[in-house]
Amino acid sequence: METMTCGCGEDRIPGILARGVVKLALTGLTVMAVTACLLAGVLWAVTRWRERARAEREESFFDGFGRWEEERAEPPPPRGGGS
Repeated sequence: METMTCGCGEDRIPGILARGVVKLALTGLTVMAVTACLLAGVLWAVTRWRERARAEREESFFDGFGRWEEERAEPPPPRGGGS
């Protein structure tokens, strides 16, 4: 049996498909790597932001409480007999 080809490049189809699959796989890996880097960056930024907010909140709470106590405190009455 002879195989008849039409001469339109049927014999090159497997090579074209193989190159297409390789390009698709490399593109997919590239997209996944870039996405992973972006997600890691966003996660780092959010974590840093939350740590800063928590640290500032704690410091400002205790500092503010100390200042509030000092402002509201009245000087102690003088000791001894004065009248």
